[in-house]
Amino acid sequence: MLVPSKEQVDIINAVAPRILIEANAGSAKTTTAAMRIQKLVERGVDPGKIVALAYSTPGVSAYAGAFHRIGMPDSVSSKVRVGTVDALCATRLKRVEAPVQDGVRAQPVKSFERAVQVRPYVLQAVQRAREVSQERFANDFSIQGTGALSVEHLLEEFAVLKGTLAVPRYGEDFRCTPAVAAELGTDYTPLAVFLQYERDRTGFVNPEGEQVKFRYPGDATYDMARWLLSENAPWSWDRHPLSLGIEAIVLDEMHDCGWAIFTVIRALLECNPGATFLGVGDRDQVIHAKNGADAYFLGPNLSRELGEIATFPLTVTRRFGPSIARPLGVFANKAYNVHTDHTSNAVLRLADSSKANADLIVQLIQQHQVDPNTLGNDFAVLLRHPGAAVGIEHELLLKGMTYQTVGFRPFLQRPEIAFVRMLLAIAVDHQSKFIAPALLEAKQAVWEFMGSNLSVPDAQDATDAIISSATEDNFRQFVFPDLLGAADQETQHAIHAALEIAATNDASKIKEFMDALDFNRIGQKIYVTQADFEEVRYALDSIGKVASQYSSMDAFLAAMNMFDHTLRKPSAAHRQLRLSTIEDAKGLEFRIVFIPDCNRKTFDSTSQDERNLFYVAASRAKELLVMGHDQGAESSYLKHFAH
Repeated sequence: MLVPSKEQVDIINAVAPRILIEANAGSAKTTTAAMRIQKLVERGVDPGKIVALAYSTPGVSAYAGAFHRIGMPDSVSSKVRVGTVDALCATRLKRVEAPVQDGVRAQPVKSFERAVQVRPYVLQAVQRAREVSQERFANDFSIQGTGALSVEHLLEEFAVLKGTLAVPRYGEDFRCTPAVAAELGTDYTPLAVFLQYERDRTGFVNPEGEQVKFRYPGDATYDMARWLLSENAPWSWDRHPLSLGIEAIVLDEMHDCGWAIFTVIRALLECNPGATFLGVGDRDQVIHAKNGADAYFLGPNLSRELGEIATFPLTVTRRFGPSIARPLGVFANKAYNVHTDHTSNAVLRLADSSKANADLIVQLIQQHQVDPNTLGNDFAVLLRHPGAAVGIEHELLLKGMTYQTVGFRPFLQRPEIAFVRMLLAIAVDHQSKFIAPALLEAKQAVWEFMGSNLSVPDAQDATDAIISSATEDNFRQFVFPDLLGAADQETQHAIHAALEIAATNDASKIKEFMDALDFNRIGQKIYVTQADFEEVRYALDSIGKVASQYSSMDAFLAAMNMFDHTLRKPSAAHRQLRLSTIEDAKGLEFRIVFIPDCNRKTFDSTSQDERNLFYVAASRAKELLVMGHDQGAESSYLKHFAH
C-alpha cells in the first residue's frame, strides 16, 4: 500500500466540489486521482456513478495501474466508468444517431482508426478545395499534386482545428480566406481542405440534415462539441446524451485539453448538476500545436468557466530523484520536491554525429544491462525532429540493431527518401530490387513528386492500375520516361540534371545530385506547411550524408535494400529500441531516456511550446536522463543540468 504525501492527503480529503490539481511531471498524478476516487467511494458515492476520463489510451491504462497500486478492490474499480473523452462521446452519440425504429436499429456510424482508411476522403477533399480556391485564392492553395503525400500532415492540421473548435467558435462571420486562416493560427490550404473533408464526412450539405458517415480519432469529441454549441442539437434537454446520473467526474491529462474536450466536460457538469469535478494536469506539458491543447484550462481562467475552483499543488516527484527534479524545476520555474528514497542521474554527453549518437545508445544499453526483451519499454530515444532520426537509424542498422519508430515513419519508408532511391536506381541501372512494399511506396512517391495526378485510391482507374501493377523493370523503362516527358519543363530539367550526376555512380557527388534535383521547388508543391517541408529537407540532408559514406551509388542502394528487408521482417518486431517523437512519449515513462541533438538550433527558442517539449522529454526518465549535444553548440536549456 502506498503512503500518500501531505499534498496527496490534502487533495484526497478536500470537500470542494470543483478541484484542480496542478501537478508536476512524475508526481503520481494518476495515482492521486485514483486515491481521490477511492475516498469518494468511502464517502458513499456509487463507483458506477464515477466517470474517470483521460485524453489518451495510455492515460486510460494508467488508471488501471493506479487502482492496483492503491489496493482498490476489483469489485470497486471494475464499476468505475473509465475511458477517453472521445470514447465517451462516441458511445453517447450512438444513442442519438442510431435509434431503434420499428424494432430495427439504424446503421451505426463507421469508425476508422488508421490514416489509410480515411485517405480517400482526404484526397477527394484536396481536389474539391483546389477547385473552390481557383477563382479567388488559387495562389494561396499550396498543394499542386493530389495531396497523396500530405494526408498525414493534413490530418494533424485537422486535429488542431477540431481540438480548438476553430470554425464553430469563430461564429457566423466565418469565411474561408487566407486572412481568416491566419486569424485561426493556420494556413489557408489545410483550412480549405478541412472544410471540404468535413462536408464529406458529416454530409451537412444534405438538405435533410447532417448524417455522419464515419469518424476518425477525435471526431466524436468534435461532433459532440459542435452539437453542444449548436441551437439545433438533435436531442431535447430531457433526453440529453450526457445526462448520465453521475456523481463525480475525474479528468486526467488536462494538459491535453482543448476547447472541444472542455466543451464536453462543461456540458457533463451542467447535465449532472450534483457531480463533483477533479481535473489533473501540468501546464508545462501543454503542447498547443498538438491537437489544439490550451493552457487556458490550467489556470485561473478555469474558474471563469466552471465557477469557483479549489487549486492544489502536486510537487513531490515519485518518478525520478533530485538530479533530474531540481534542474527541471529551475528550468520550468516551479517548485519540485523529491521523494527521498528515489535515486536517478542526469548527464550531458558530447555526441556530435549520427555515429556518435548510435555508439552512445549501444554503450548505454550495455552499461546499464538493459534486457533485450524489455528494451522497448526500458529505453527510449526522444527526438525533437523526426528527420534527425535518419542518420541514427542508419547507424543502428549497421550495428545490427532493429528499432521501432513512434510518431513517424522509419527513414526507408519516408516518401522523399523512396523518391531519391528510385531516381538513383534508374540512373545507375541498379540490379538489386526493391522489396514489394518498398517498391509500391517508391512508385507512388515518384508519381507524386513529378507532378502527375494519382487518383483517389478507391477509384479503379488507369493511374491506380499502373501504380499497383507495374514491375520495377517496367516502371524504370517505360512508366518513368512517360512521367518525365509529361512533367513541366522545370521538373524535366532538374531531374535530367540530377540523373546525369547520379549516373557517374560516385557517392561523393550525392550533394550535387540533391542540389540539381532542386527539391526546394518540387517539395513546395507537395507539402502543406513550411514546417512540414522543412522536416522533409532535414531528412533529405541526412540521407545525403548517409549516402556519401558509401563507395558508390550502387553500394548505397544495395545497403538500403538490405536494410529495408531487415526492418520489414516479422522477426524485427521483437527486441526493438524505441525511437519516438517527444509528443508521442507524453504520458509514458522509461528507465533510461536519451535526448539527442540538444543544441541551440534544436532546443533554444523562447517559445513556450518548445520549452514544454524539452520538459516533457526530460521528465520521462526514471533512472537515467542523457542529453547529447555538439561541441560548443549546446542548448541554453542544458545549463540547469550542467553541474
